[in-house]
Amino acid sequence: VVKIINLYFEFDSCTDLEVLLKRYYLSVAYGVIFVVGLVGNITSIGIYLTKLRPWKSSSIIMVNLALTDLFYVLSMPFLVYYYSNGESWMLGDFMCRFVRFAFHFHLYGSILSLSCVAVFRFLVVIQPLRVVEVQQKVWGIVACLVVWIVSAAEVTPMFECNQYGLTFPLILSHSCAKFLHVLNATRL
Repeated sequence: VVKIINLYFEFDSCTDLEVLLKRYYLSVAYGVIFVVGLVGNITSIGIYLTKLRPWKSSSIIMVNLALTDLFYVLSMPFLVYYYSNGESWMLGDFMCRFVRFAFHFHLYGSILSLSCVAVFRFLVVIQPLRVVEVQQKVWGIVACLVVWIVSAAEVTPMFECNQYGLTFPLILSHSCAKFLHVLNATRL
């Protein structure tokens, strides 16, 4: 497929194709994810908050999942801007770190929330006589707190890269993506 694309567009190397894919494919993909995710998550949060009663642990976790997905989706316009401008970041060092932090924080929060849903459903299937105990609100709140704390613990080093002794001059390079490459290289 890459050879066909290279022949059709007459690329000199895979680097040209990579730049083209980042600029157009990622921009469009993140834009579509933003629109669909924004509408879907706002709709689901609205339905949960207005129609769903009584609140159970699974309901609380599902609202938390919709919130983390909504926050994840809200970081997408910045990434669309970044990739559509040829990976040129003009919003400063803090915004680069914040967008990358928010992107990963809410991505991990979504994954952990889905894991909580799976664990709660597993418990209900394995212990059907304890359904009432598992569905108490307190377990949903505890699960959501654990999700937020674990997610924050996983990605806080990304936001606070100075603790690794890194100096990252975004003003000179204008490349926000290099931040993650430098950070990941120091961790290995």
